[in-house]
Amino acid sequence: MKKSTIVTASILAVVIGAAGVTAAVVTGTPPAPIASSENPQPMTSQDEAEELEQESEIATQASSTNDLLLYLIEEEKLAHDVYTVLGETWGGNTFSNILASETSHQDQVLNLLNSYGLTDPRSSEIGVFVNPDLQALYDQLIAQGMTSQTEAYKVGVLIEETDITDLTTAINSTSDATIVATLEKLRSASESHLAAFSKKL
Repeated sequence: MKKSTIVTASILAVVIGAAGVTAAVVTGTPPAPIASSENPQPMTSQDEAEELEQESEIATQASSTNDLLLYLIEEEKLAHDVYTVLGETWGGNTFSNILASETSHQDQVLNLLNSYGLTDPRSSEIGVFVNPDLQALYDQLIAQGMTSQTEAYKVGVLIEETDITDLTTAINSTSDATIVATLEKLRSASESHLAAFSKKL
């Protein structure tokens, strides 16, 4: 074999070998795709359960706060309406003085309703309530208070004691600083009203 033939054969071997390496690289297993924001990792069942639980807690807290405020403003209206009727029936400064305060109490709770985007449930009519429990309580208190002036003052005591209990429960059930501050003011006023009615007995 001639020398030139040997050189040519060697060059061909190198070229063929290089081509084989390239082919091996091209035909190899492609790398796994890189995760991106367009291809997020799927949530596990545990992740989904935790997310649903958090959403449920938030919804429950919001619902509880809404119900609380809607109840409280009608409870303040109940005191106002009862004192209006009993004050007109029996006279005296006690009912009239406290009546003005009850109007202020409703305004304070109304501010909270507005901040939460809630619709005021109060009727403009004396003695009419959306909450059936408060409606029944109003009817009971009016019936009792109309029997005598002493019973009217007892009704005042009962209303203020009930307000204090409900306000204390409400304060302990929320972490909203604005709501707590407002309710503490209302409770303090109710304690003063209770003392005023108690002196009449």
